[in-house]
Amino acid sequence: MITDAGHGLRSKQIALALGLGDSASTVEGLRGKLRRLVSRGWLRQDSPGIFALVDQASSVREG
Repeated sequence: MITDAGHGLRSKQIALALGLGDSASTVEGLRGKLRRLVSRGWLRQDSPGIFALVDQASSVREG
């Protein structure tokens, strides 16, 4: 889903793609999880609320 998009997605788009629904509580909970993945280096946040995968090639070169 995120890999197929080719660009960043909003947490609501990710929630809907995962079949979680679009209720405010679900989206906010998912947004918190996505932010934790950003802090761990698994995702990047291109702009506020837009999440994308970290480029694996660049993370290998940096590390």
